[in-house]
Amino acid sequence: MNRQFFYLPCAVIAAALAGCAQPPRKDIPLLTSEVDAVVLGDYGQSIHHEELAEENLEEAVKVLNHWKNDHYWNIEEGQYAVDSARAASQHRLESEKALCQWLTAVHSPNHHINEVAKHTAAHFKTGSATPYRTDHRAIAIMGRYLQSHPDAFADVTAYTDTVGNQASNQGLAERRAETVARLLVEHGAKSEQLRVKAVGEAEGPDNTPNQQHRVVMMSTDHPAYQDCAGLNAAGLK
Repeated sequence: MNRQFFYLPCAVIAAALAGCAQPPRKDIPLLTSEVDAVVLGDYGQSIHHEELAEENLEEAVKVLNHWKNDHYWNIEEGQYAVDSARAASQHRLESEKALCQWLTAVHSPNHHINEVAKHTAAHFKTGSATPYRTDHRAIAIMGRYLQSHPDAFADVTAYTDTVGNQASNQGLAERRAETVARLLVEHGAKSEQLRVKAVGEAEGPDNTPNQQHRVVMMSTDHPAYQDCAGLNAAGLK
């Protein structure tokens, strides 16, 4: 037998076995970055925390079912179940918060951020602090808006015409402003959200009645849009 032909197949097999002995390269940093990318951003974090909440809840329910079916259990198992249930609640909360942040980012371009909303809240007769015409709908909307946006503020500005003397008109403007401010509070606004200002006499000829000046104006800047205002107002940011 020709030894040349005998050794050649063995050399090929040895080379093949040597190649198989080399494990493939494990690029751990690359795979880690790809896995981490799945949970990036508010939406990814929302899903991530929801999955963790489900896992913890499953552990808590498993122990609960053991108890209900009178299976054997120990003290450590009971504490583990309680800790798991609490962790599930915390992850659920984190999921909601992240989802709200994502919704805010999606919805905010459709809202008129930092635009001024301005309305004539009430009209008055000469010398009176009791309005004869009040825009109750606008006041109610403004009051509810301030209630649901505790970081927002509104300006309540009162004027008079030039009939009478300036000192009495200044006091009259203050009473008119207080009237509208009180209505806003009744509809949900907090007094500290209201910047009340009594201008007094508006510009114009002296001793001239002018219905356009016997008014109280209210205005507010729309704050940065935010979904789930109640969630964040509860101190859960």
